Amino acid sequence: ELTRALGELKKRGIRPRRTMVICSWDGEEVGLTGSTEWGEQFADDLRSKAVAYINVDEATSGPNFHGQAVASLAPMLAETTQSLQDPSGKTLYEAWKATIERERAERKQSSQMNDSGVTSTTLADTRIGSGSDHTVFLNFIGMPVIGLQFDGDYGVYHSAYDDFYWMNHFGDPGYRYHTLMSQFWGVTSLRLANADLLPFDFATYAGNVREFLDELTKGKDTVQLDLSSVRKQIDDFEAAGKRLDQKLSSTLSSSKIDPKVASELNRGMMQVERNWLNPDGIPGRPWFKHILYGARFTYAHLELPGLAEAVEKQDW
Repeated sequence: ELTRALGELKKRGIRPRRTMVICSWDGEEVGLTGSTEWGEQFADDLRSKAVAYINVDEATSGPNFHGQAVASLAPMLAETTQSLQDPSGKTLYEAWKATIERERAERKQSSQMNDSGVTSTTLADTRIGSGSDHTVFLNFIGMPVIGLQFDGDYGVYHSAYDDFYWMNHFGDPGYRYHTLMSQFWGVTSLRLANADLLPFDFATYAGNVREFLDELTKGKDTVQLDLSSVRKQIDDFEAAGKRLDQKLSSTLSSSKIDPKVASELNRGMMQVERNWLNPDGIPGRPWFKHILYGARFTYAHLELPGLAEAVEKQDW
């Protein structure tokens, strides 16, 4: 449905300003094979030219929206949900917020800790593990990623009962949330493709990295680990992000945006995620090159992987 809509726009002469590549991956269950092979093949081009990757894996199996994003794109994702209507009659933003609040209450009742990484200001989950096709783009190529999913009670996952009867009667009767996903996916893609200045928020990203560091040390004996220089650099990154936000706002408010200035700003913003890559990879897993985002040897998320695993092993 998304590609049909984009094709209809093209027939009307409406083309995105940036190239959009629509991919359907094969071999996801077997080592994320299709996306990984493709990402590795075109890694140099993607590192040079790509703005972001949007992952839609289990697109719709219920009414509850869950969004993931690197923190630099989390505010844009939340803002986009305010422009779409949920089948419940609320905005998607309001419905998303209600889902998060309900799940927090349920976790609290069952004494489970909230490990989602969701903050009230962004809503998006910024703890991104593995287990889906975003992995090569984030952890190997260094592309900002977004993940979109509607889910619910899904007792038929990976079974022969995961069929049209189940979807028509239980998963999404009337395909209302499938429709919303197509709209949401398309609007998010077009915002990224058509923005005069890319909608990155690096001050928010810096705050998120600070949260990662606080969680790393919480309740642990890290007296032998001096993180003062890391905290100082996070502060510097946050200050630079705020200065950039002011520059972007003033540029957008001008009557005419200088194409050279816009190109320079966009190129610089596209490079930020690549700067988190360590060419040698994280300790013990050289293919995983992102120093902020990793994954455990399951799918589970792992932030600041080199530091976190060293602290856990007390390898000072």
